[in-house]
Amino acid sequence: MADRSVWALFVHAVPTIGLLLQGLLYLTTPTFMPYHAAALGVAWEELSAPHQGFVLGVIRGMGAGSAAVSLALLLILFIPFRRGHRWALWAVPLIGIVFTSLTAYAAYTIDVRTPATTPWRQTCGLAAVYAVGGVISYWPRRRSAEPPG
Repeated sequence: MADRSVWALFVHAVPTIGLLLQGLLYLTTPTFMPYHAAALGVAWEELSAPHQGFVLGVIRGMGAGSAAVSLALLLILFIPFRRGHRWALWAVPLIGIVFTSLTAYAAYTIDVRTPATTPWRQTCGLAAVYAVGGVISYWPRRRSAEPPG
């Protein structure tokens, strides 16, 4: 792998591993996060059992999506991307940008419609990192000077 490809792989892997960790957290949490409590205006213990089940289902759905997208991206990164397959060079940033942008939109909706403060800005940052990785992947190579002759 060329130096540029190694940097692109690293830049894409960082937010992807972060998304995987977030997904695993959301899949395994026994309650909602503090910003979920702020959004709903109630503590976890105040929710009825059916409401707790519903909220956990939604949270785990987000976690499942994040984990699935992350695992797929890691698979693409460490097999076709490393081998230099052209489709992987655009697929990884595209998938990363689309997923994080949609997630940021969902978090932003909660942020502006409830008293909660959600991490939508950080999620936009992840989309930007995927874009940087895409730029690194496609940055034009310097042409080597022709030997005089």
